[in-house]
Amino acid sequence: DGGKGYTLSPSVPYRWHKMENKSLRAASKVPDNVSGVLLTSVAPSLNSALREKDVLTAIDGRRISDDGQISLRGNELIQHRYLLRNKRIGEKTVFTVFRDGEQIECAPVELHDMTPICPRWPDVDYMPEYVILGALALVPLAQGHHWYKECPSELKATIDRWNKRWPGNRDGREQLVLLVTVFAHELTFGYNRGWRVVESFNGTPVTSLRHVRDLWHETRDRVDVALKALPAASTGKKLRGEDLDIFVRLGLQNDDDIVLDAWAAREAEAS
Repeated sequence: DGGKGYTLSPSVPYRWHKMENKSLRAASKVPDNVSGVLLTSVAPSLNSALREKDVLTAIDGRRISDDGQISLRGNELIQHRYLLRNKRIGEKTVFTVFRDGEQIECAPVELHDMTPICPRWPDVDYMPEYVILGALALVPLAQGHHWYKECPSELKATIDRWNKRWPGNRDGREQLVLLVTVFAHELTFGYNRGWRVVESFNGTPVTSLRHVRDLWHETRDRVDVALKALPAASTGKKLRGEDLDIFVRLGLQNDDDIVLDAWAAREAEAS
């Protein structure tokens, strides 16, 4: 790629279920002479070819069995997603589906890489980044956090649930933001809520770590403006939150908010 990086293989643009169960086949009205897998979810980018509840019977003419396998060489079997993972980005693919009682060969479509909202490998799928807000450390939520012993079951479920969402169906979010560490500091006294997803900043829904950083920098700028506007007699005394009336309120997923004095948070970063 001319030293600019590399191109991944395309993502599998659907989720599927085996069709081995007789009741499932009967409910899906699939005759005995049709084999394939039931599509339970389809990426919006493939809606022109595939639909939820289609039975995918073949890819590029290669027949798919009820357990999702295809013949590779002779009697060797492999999962059918191998056919997609072995393609180049943008390479045409032809899907055949059983829909409304008939076999349909879809028009050729191009497949693309679809990055999950919680990426998998640091330094490969994403570059590590963080924001220090006062005495709080925030990072993008990644699948790798799933493997830490400190990661609560609820957060693991959040990773799994959001990684099932296709691009375009993520409520406008580019990342999920994780409050990973609450440092010991007077500012955070009484707060012990690490490993929580940050959903809002002063009532604004959070879309990425960069978004949090920008909102925090805007708040710090408000603090600077407010300090300049204070009467000269008040600048020499010890400031408190009520002097400026500027606070940071982080809304957490399934937990109480964390509220910080914005001026004190700015000072904590400098100390």
